[in-house]
Parts: sequence; C-alpha cells; structure tokens
Amino acid sequence: MKRLHQVVLMAIVFALAFGPAAWAQEKKGSLLVSRWAGPHADYQKQLVQTYPSATVRIDDIDYGSLKQKQLTSFQAAKGTGNYDVVWVNSQWMKEYVDAGYILPIDDMIKSNKLDTSIYAKGMMDGVIFNGKTYGLPTFTQCMILAYDSEAFAAAKIPVPRTADDIVAAAKYFKEKNGSGIALPAKQGGAAATLYSQLLFSSGGYYFDKAGKLDLLSAPSLYAASIYDQLVQYSVRGSTAWHHDETAEAVRTKVAPMGLIMSGLANQNADPEKSLIVNTVKYATINGKTGDTAANNAFWVWAIAKNSNDVNQSFKFISWFTSPAIEKQQTLANQQISAINSLATDPEVVAKLPYLSVVMKQISNGKMDPSLKSFQTLKDALIVGLSQIATTETPSADVMKKLQDQLKTTDFSK
Repeated sequence: MKRLHQVVLMAIVFALAFGPAAWAQEKKGSLLVSRWAGPHADYQKQLVQTYPSATVRIDDIDYGSLKQKQLTSFQAAKGTGNYDVVWVNSQWMKEYVDAGYILPIDDMIKSNKLDTSIYAKGMMDGVIFNGKTYGLPTFTQCMILAYDSEAFAAAKIPVPRTADDIVAAAKYFKEKNGSGIALPAKQGGAAATLYSQLLFSSGGYYFDKAGKLDLLSAPSLYAASIYDQLVQYSVRGSTAWHHDETAEAVRTKVAPMGLIMSGLANQNADPEKSLIVNTVKYATINGKTGDTAANNAFWVWAIAKNSNDVNQSFKFISWFTSPAIEKQQTLANQQISAINSLATDPEVVAKLPYLSVVMKQISNGKMDPSLKSFQTLKDALIVGLSQIATTETPSADVMKKLQDQLKTTDFSK
C-alpha cells in the first residue's frame, strides 16, 4: 500500500511539473484584456493563447456596454479584476487621455526599440495627444470606390482620378441605361462620412486654422456639391440606402459602381452573394485634384492607468499589433490593421485586393474631432445632407444655413 501511495504521489508531482497547468505557470504573469465582442474577438481568444510571455484572458463585451465597463474598471483598485489592456474606439481616446485613464507609452516604445513607422501615419497621428503616444492602432475601415471593370471597359471609361471623374462616370451610366452610382444617401451617419471623405480629400476640414466652424470654405462647398451631383446620378432607391444596401447593389450588378464601406468588400468575392467575383476592382475616393484622405475611424490597444503589469501590457500590445500577428488576423477574418507592409504582401493582397486602396486613404486620412460638441455638428450635417439629397435646394444654400444655425455653438470642447 505504501508503494502505491508513492507511485500516486509521483504521478501527481509529474503532472504538476509537466502538465498544462505548469506550462501556464511558466509564463511570467497574466493579463486581462477588454474588447468588443463578436467573431473577431472569438478568433483572438484562440490567438492570444500563443502569446509566449503571459497568460492572456479576453473579456469581450457587447459594443453598447463596452465603454461603461472600461470606465468602471479604470476606477478599480489594482488586483481587483481590473483591466490591464483596453481596446479603445478612436473617438474615445481624447476623453480617456484627458481623464488620465490610459498611459503614455513613449518611454516603453523607446526602451523596447519599437519602430512605429510600421503603422499608417494617419492612424498613428490619431493616438498622439500633446506630443505623447497613448496606444497602438489597429482594425480600421473606410469608404472606397468599387466598380465592375467589365462595365467600365465596355463603356471605355477610365478609372476615376478625381471626384469630378466619379460624377462623370455616374452620369454616363445613369443616362446610358438608367443605373448610375450606388451610394448611402439615407439620412444618417454614412452620408456624413461620405461628405467628410470628399472634404478631407479636397484639403479641407470642418474648422479653419483658428478653430472656427467653416462650412463655407471652398473644399466644404465643393464636397457638398459633389455629394449633390452623385445623388442626382445615383441608382434609384439610394436615398433610402445605408452601407449594406449600397454594397449589395454593386455586387449584384444593380449598379456598375458604388461608394462602399471597405468592411463589406470581402462579400464581392463570395460567389454565393456576388455577380462580380471576377470583374470587381477598387479605387480611392479622390477629391478635386486627385488627392485622397479617409475619415479615419479605428481601434486602439491602450494600457489602463491601473494595469497590474504595465511592462507586460506593452509587450503584449506590441506583439498583438506586430506584422506577423496582424497578418494572421487579416488572413483569418479580413481585419484591416494599421500595418503598412501588409498592403503589398502578396498573400494578403490576394485575399484582400482592396487593401492597398484602404491603406492609401487611411495613411493620408484625418479624424473627426474628439469633441463632445462635434455630435451637434454631425447631427446638423446629417439633416443638411438629407435635404441636399431629397430636395431641389442648392447645396451651397444648405451649407450656409448650417453655418448660420451653428454659429453660437462652442466647438472648443
């Protein structure tokens, strides 16, 4: 019996020493990570198991509750189940920075010799506040031009180089066969995003150099005019469409061209959903002179101020946003990262032929201002663009009305 007890004891010791639990203990610590729930989070839960330096657990929360749970965690004491790493919507960054909820990482970037030039400049600019870096960017999308190259070849229309070229192509198809361009002209945020990309691509912004609202600048009036013309030459029904309907119209050949959200472009390669699998091509949405700039919206891996292990958290986010790991995610679920080199990676390009277009726009892109008052401007723009799309009111008159309507709004905070 004594011999049996010794054998059992040795078996337990061996299991503890060499089993899965011991493998986990060999890692130097553990990290709790907050992010938005969904298919990408499900994949990342598996991926983080390969992180060699710590045990990582992802707490994935539905989008509607994500920010509030992060805010609650920021107030918690260390070691009480608080988050170490948070996945932050780029529009929340300034609020988090101003409140001191997340940490600057410049010293860690320097000591770990991380080359931040691997990330798209337009996205890196969005994580820098008062000269300090507060996270590493990832997971972006923007509006792009998708078109049926077969239809363009038959019409002998070259790829549009400017916004006026896009209008001319839309006008041709509208007058030729009654189709035109597909675009999200429903009253909502999609229309505002399209206006902003036309504005940014034409060298403009919502405010002048002094920070004053300037919807009557030449780039703003031009963007509104282009939007007006695009709606005029759009596919019937576009004034009731958001992003999903626009993308569907392009891939089902209802429209030979469309301004779609890049996150929906992968469906063009699905033979069960698309009639343009072999003929779809992509191009940038350019401004008046052929320049292009996205309305940059993305996510950021940041380190919570009360992280239990700041150094390990930095090592994790730099690993998670490294070219190799971002490539794995891109190939697995079409996630578009901030990594410049992936735009020319043959394996990635074969899977995402629109990636180079997105990265060019993102690299030159601008962000909506991180101001609480910006929502007032955005709401007004949404209504104004709807008026442009559905009435005969000249676009310049609508923009003047918006400028007057918002003249007393304080856009400094």
